[in-house]
Amino acid sequence: MSDRSRKARARLLVAAGMTLNALLFTIFGSIAHADFTPLALGVTAVGIFATTWFLLDAGIALQADVQRRRAARRQL
Repeated sequence: MSDRSRKARARLLVAAGMTLNALLFTIFGSIAHADFTPLALGVTAVGIFATTWFLLDAGIALQADVQRRRAARRQL
């Protein structure tokens, strides 16, 4: 696995963790009828977008690694 793939997976895990935390914050704020709920909902939406972006990045990096390995095997 290349460094690019490892970094992409690390970004994905960090973004997913932060998005889940923001989602919990939003849910509890909504239950408590807090004033910051719309802001928390916006942060959660941005987190979902970023997590989706990093998921695609990790998938593309993994595919590139697989193709590189296949090309290396064919040359041998």
